[in-house]
Amino acid sequence: MKFRRLLDSFADKRILVVGDLMLDEYIVGKATRISPEAPVMVVRQHRTYAVPGGAANVAKNIEALGGRATVVGVVGEDAAGRELQLALGEHGVLIPDPARPTTRKTRVLADTTHQVLRIDQESEDPLDPDMEEAVIAAVEERIRESNAILLSDYTKGVLTPAVVSSTIKAAREWGVPVVANAKPESLHYYSGATLVSLNAREAAEAVGAKDILRHNNGAGITDRPREAALQLQRNHKIEHVLITLGEYGMCTEAFWVSPRKVEVFDTAGAGDTTIATVALGIASVGFDSLVFELAAQTSAAVVSHVGVAVPSADDLESIRLS
Repeated sequence: MKFRRLLDSFADKRILVVGDLMLDEYIVGKATRISPEAPVMVVRQHRTYAVPGGAANVAKNIEALGGRATVVGVVGEDAAGRELQLALGEHGVLIPDPARPTTRKTRVLADTTHQVLRIDQESEDPLDPDMEEAVIAAVEERIRESNAILLSDYTKGVLTPAVVSSTIKAAREWGVPVVANAKPESLHYYSGATLVSLNAREAAEAVGAKDILRHNNGAGITDRPREAALQLQRNHKIEHVLITLGEYGMCTEAFWVSPRKVEVFDTAGAGDTTIATVALGIASVGFDSLVFELAAQTSAAVVSHVGVAVPSADDLESIRLS
């Protein structure tokens, strides 16, 4: 029951999420045959649904974990943007940009779990200066009410250098920790952040390595992930670096966390759950190994569900009792 007190502490924590919003759409059906027109599967559609994705899914994870999330981002003036605003309600500060579409990822699932196709509608162009100013103003207006800020970077153009640096500067002035899911190409924006998270592939790219998990002879995991975290911490002047390692768990520059063994159905959204847990944990108790142990538990729970998911009430009760 070592996680009970930490999970309970999330209830009064307010996290400001800033980043790339998405709408995740699903077309679910049954695979019936191979098409006579081309060597592709024919899927007979049974149902469709859509859920908030990207930074919006991070916000949903925070709320599922018991925290309170406000999300700031940019959407297009389109149906997907309106659907996201409806889903997020008063907790979504969605700034419309007529020059770009709302990022939308449409997945076709055959026989419930087998993803056969994904169609992306998006723009990766950086925000223009007027939109940058609107995002920065929305963030600065809400920093003082936040226990932590979470920057959710999917390289869709919202987290520009100006948005990231202005957010980190304002947060430091108010004593608010900043946690980020970053990408290798944008790491240099995040100097001064409290914690930045990358996966093993991204971390390898960021340090100029082919692989940080195995020896050159392919045998066994090494200490290279922690060494990579230390290198990134020093090079980019970030307080802490988290590297998620899939089946090997995760590590920071200070310690390793073992994975929780589960049957994996779908890894989509697991990173969102990890960073949401870490942001709430740092807002509650700071940089503590228990926070990352809990993140391993919550991310393991969501990969046992199909599609982009959040921890369920049953998942959290099971973690409380573990």
